[in-house]
Amino acid sequence: MLSLEAVAKSLYCRTLGIVAPSEQPYATHIPVLVGVAATCLPERLVEFGSGNFSTLTFLDETVFPSLLRVESYENDRLWMQQMEAKLAGNPRVACHFFEGRMRDTVSGANLAAADLIFMDDSPSGWERAHTVREVARTCGERPVTIVHDYELPGIRLACRKFEHRFAFTSFTPQSCAVWNGAPTEKHCWSASLTSSKRTPPA
Repeated sequence: MLSLEAVAKSLYCRTLGIVAPSEQPYATHIPVLVGVAATCLPERLVEFGSGNFSTLTFLDETVFPSLLRVESYENDRLWMQQMEAKLAGNPRVACHFFEGRMRDTVSGANLAAADLIFMDDSPSGWERAHTVREVARTCGERPVTIVHDYELPGIRLACRKFEHRFAFTSFTPQSCAVWNGAPTEKHCWSASLTSSKRTPPA
């Protein structure tokens, strides 16, 4: 017999159209990032939470040819050291270590100059939600922000702090593009990614 928690989770997923988790849960954001980058042609990217399926992918010039600079912020020292070893001194990326909560490093990042922001930080969705809120408050109208694990309740609620959002629900974990400013500004990429679905009511 299913527990009340299991039933509630099943109903939550069904209501929001959340499909079964992908066999590659750490890579479901890659098609979204590639698609958005292909239409926006970002030159500067800020990343909160480095990773094999994000930082290393950003530096692949065949996939992200327009990127000139990646600013990557990490608060896990051991993980950052492992990533730095893989980056091998690539001049296009700067890794920044921050002691403490990731939300507190947002004020030190030049988000207003970024074209694209990617968020996959913190050990829990609720902690990342705080980072999302802080980015929404400080980033201005220029960048598009891609948030991973959008299906998590805390992150979904935090994304409401942005003026606009567009969810990519074909894979779980989900990703969501969020931004401030006129809704028509990002029409070119949202219209081009036809395989994605709009954000259901939350």
